[in-house]
Amino acid sequence: MAVASDVGSNMSKNPTQTTASTGESDGNQSVDECPACGGSELDTPSGIPAPICTTCGFAVGTSADPQIPLNDSNEEGGTTSNSWTTYYSVTNSTEQQIATALEEVEAVRDELSLSTEIRSRTADVYASAAIENLTDGRRTRLTVAAAVCIGSREVGYPRPTERVARAANLEAKNVKRALRCFQEELDRGFTETPPASYVPFLCSDTELGSEIETEAVELVQELPDAEQRGVHPVGIAGAAIYLAADGDVTQRTIAEIAGVTKETIRVRLADFRSEVVE
Repeated sequence: MAVASDVGSNMSKNPTQTTASTGESDGNQSVDECPACGGSELDTPSGIPAPICTTCGFAVGTSADPQIPLNDSNEEGGTTSNSWTTYYSVTNSTEQQIATALEEVEAVRDELSLSTEIRSRTADVYASAAIENLTDGRRTRLTVAAAVCIGSREVGYPRPTERVARAANLEAKNVKRALRCFQEELDRGFTETPPASYVPFLCSDTELGSEIETEAVELVQELPDAEQRGVHPVGIAGAAIYLAADGDVTQRTIAEIAGVTKETIRVRLADFRSEVVE
């Protein structure tokens, strides 16, 4: 079976492209340094037609201004449109799908705090789905949302499906349906997502400190396995954070951030109070 990198490997670079090391127009010259931050750690993930700087996330080797990230704001408050298709010549419909998908990932990057690693894995998942024709007839935004769910799980920092759906302005049930399809057809994304793995994202989203994050993880680890079995893991994580925050955040806020109901948080709090908290 073809690998995901087959999709993006033939995506033609813009003829005016400049290399990272010299600034000269030479598509055959090696790129060994990120022009945005000077980093030397470059990665070429499947599905992305350019090396990605693992330090700052810049797509190295494109004609993009390294000082202007995709979809950044200009001084007048407007939006600078730095499309992936501006930097690469798209030669077929599949490559157009990939380029559009990358832009959808960038659109939810900040709201979901997607690291370079998660975005790279998401692109790999999407490219694999495109090769298997799973993206045909589906909205790009929907398939990207499913890819984000799988990609974030595979790197160990999952994003709640409900939150991904909200960021993409989609119904959660549709994202879950696409997610199940990808899992079954691609045989990936079944990675276990223990409650503790959701804590870093939820704490970051509520702007809570590392001490609360550490305490919340410890609370989750103290909860008996029997109380976690068959229970939505993000609800457990949210309840643990609420207890660890000790009044610094409301149940309503935790529920909104986690993408669950307040009743779910209350039920999980009862579990903690009966099993862990004295």
